Parts: sequence; structure tokens; C-alpha cells
Amino acid sequence: MMNMFKALNSNNQIILKNFSYLTLMKFFNIGVKIVLAAYLIRILGSEKYGLITWLDSVIQYFIMIVNFGFNIYAAKYIVENKNKSTKINEIVSSIFIIKGCLFIFSLICVLFLGSFETFSAYKRLLLLLMFSGIGEVLFPVWFFQGTENLKPATIIVFLTRLFLLVGTVIFVNSQYDLLSYILLFVSSSLLMGGFGIFYLFKYYNIRIVLLPINKLIHYFRESLPFFIGRFLSLVFNFGTIFFIGKFCLLEQVTGFDTGLKIVMLGVIPFEMLQQAVFPTISRTKNKKLLKNLVYVSFIVGVFIGSIIFLMADYFMVWFGGEEMLQFAPSLKLLAILSPFVSLTFILGTCSLVAFGFYREYNFSLIFTSIVYMLILIVLYFTGKINFWNLIYLRVFGDVLMALIRLFYSFKRKTIIA
Repeated sequence: MMNMFKALNSNNQIILKNFSYLTLMKFFNIGVKIVLAAYLIRILGSEKYGLITWLDSVIQYFIMIVNFGFNIYAAKYIVENKNKSTKINEIVSSIFIIKGCLFIFSLICVLFLGSFETFSAYKRLLLLLMFSGIGEVLFPVWFFQGTENLKPATIIVFLTRLFLLVGTVIFVNSQYDLLSYILLFVSSSLLMGGFGIFYLFKYYNIRIVLLPINKLIHYFRESLPFFIGRFLSLVFNFGTIFFIGKFCLLEQVTGFDTGLKIVMLGVIPFEMLQQAVFPTISRTKNKKLLKNLVYVSFIVGVFIGSIIFLMADYFMVWFGGEEMLQFAPSLKLLAILSPFVSLTFILGTCSLVAFGFYREYNFSLIFTSIVYMLILIVLYFTGKINFWNLIYLRVFGDVLMALIRLFYSFKRKTIIA
């Protein structure tokens, strides 16, 4: 891997710096979530923790509506217009305005959702969790990524996650403190958004400008394909959690979520690597670099997946306590995801998006999600929706997406130097 980086051109330092900061930021995020999960499972119990996770799986669909694909596409806008202050102001203003409107729309939808029997008992908790979306509106991670300056974003994420962690340990001490945790979670999200927008305006001299409706519609339409693909991809990301909670047990939600967090912790470097390299490959179209990244991602992914498989019993006990040991077999199955998710990250943005093949990128998301939903419908009408079949389906979805992106990368010759 070191030889690969030595072979890079003058973008060396930018990539390594971005990779380092992105990795730290993600580790703070996922690391704190894992520590919190281990703590909350023990304090609140697996059923109440499963309830939080299940409610969050619902809210994530609305968070995706708020983000609307900008976290992928807006970084490319910023890269292409770095030295055009007027254009930057236009881009930033349009994104904040659109995301603000989408948040209000999502809030109304959550209020409406609370009127259904399935969610009526949790209406207040859903509404509180939705207010974390304000942080998503305000925190401009897409701007920091586009300007290739991720240090401030990393510091902000670290401080706000530390606030959540310390606050949880201090104020969440019994099974009755579920509401206290949710309030702390929403507060940390609001702080993250507040710090992010403060830094943006103070150090980049950004000005919010009023834009004609046709401009807003333009940016909305540009990101719409990314939103559709990303939104549908949530079907098997958070959809699996939702369906386990709906048709199985909340304790099984906790078991699946704990296992998935362990797997996602192992693939963090690849998610961060693709984000760090994406701006550089977008500019240089360096196929040799991309090809090396694909090889390294798959080989290291297989190694990490093997470690998770062999250590599954120990990992489940460490992260969830003795009661999670019963879910070690599900972690062994989820370990298969490691090399394929690694490939999915690299082949998505760095191969297809960076080279302008947006349709192929979105097709991989949309087609996989449609197949997932069709199989889910069959399972439902045949009475075969259960914990294990939902996990099998989740693994199948990720493998299918990786293979589709690999196919298009060969077909469009993005990884053929």
C-alpha cells in the first residue's frame, strides 16, 4: 500500500491529509456509537436500545430527504468552483435553502406518521429525533470535503461526539433515562450544525444570497438522481433494522445493529479513502490510482472480514455484553460484507461519479433496492419474513451492488488504465 502512495503525483499530501482527517472523523463517529451502544445496552437493556435503533431507522429516511444527495454531489460543485466566490455563495445558499425547506417538509411528515397505529405510541420520541435534522441542515461536510480542508470538520465532530458520550455517562444511569439520551443526542447534532455553520461564515466569508426560484430548481434537479439512489439504498441499510423491529423482536434489532456496527467499524478506512481521493480523481482522472485502490480495498477487506468472522464471539461480548453472544452467528454472516462494502465505496464515487457516470452509479442503487423490495414482498406473502432471512437479504443486496458497480467500471473502462 505504501508503494501505491509513493507512486502518486503532487496530489500526494492532499489525499493523505484528507484521508487522515476523514478517518479520524469517522472513527470518532462510529467509535462513539459503538461505545454508546455497549453502555446503553447494559443500562437501558437490549429491548429499549432496540427501540431507539428502530425509531432511528425510521428517522434516517427523513434525514436522507433533508440531505437530498448534496453530501455526494455538492462536494463536486465546490471542487469545480473553488476560486469563484460569487458561484460559491450561490451554491452554498441554494443548498441551505433547499435543505431548510426539506427539513420543514420532513417534520410535517413525521407528525403525520405519528398518527398511524404502528408509530402512535412513539410519536413524541420520533418528533424529538427528527429535530436532529437541523444539524444535518447546518453542518456543511460537503463544503469541507470540496475545499479539501477536513480538519475543522474533524474537530467539530470530535467535540460534539465527546459531548454526547460524556453527557450520556453522566445523565443516563437507569432504564428510565431513555428520554434523557434522546435529548442529548439531538443536542449534540444541533451543536455540530451550529459549530459547522459558524466556522463556514467566519473563515470562508460566505454570504447567503437570495436566489431566483429557477436557480433553486436547477440545483434541486441536479441532485435529484443522487437523492433517489441514496434514498432507495436506505431500504436495505436501515430498512433491515426497521423490518426486524416490525416483524421480529426488539432484542434482535439490538443484535443485528451491534453486529453491523462491528462490520462498519472495519470498513471505515475504505469509506474515508474514497471520500479523500474523490476530489483528486475528479480532477486528474487517474485510472492507475483507482485500479490500485480497488485491489487494495478487496484484499484488505477480505482480511478484515476474516478477523471479524474468527473473533465474532469475542466481539459481540465486548461490544454488547454476554446477552449478545447469541447473535455471534449473525455477525459471522455479516462479516461477508467487509470486502464487498469496501469495493462498493471505491467503485461508487471514485470510479463512476468521479468519471461522470452518474446514471450508472444511481442504477446500482436503484436496481439493488428494487430487487431487495421485490424479494421482501415475496417473503412477506409467503410468511417467511424472519430474522435470518432478513440478514441473508441484506448481505445479498450489498454483494449485488458491488458486482453491478464492478461491471460498469469495466464497461466504462474507469479501472482499465
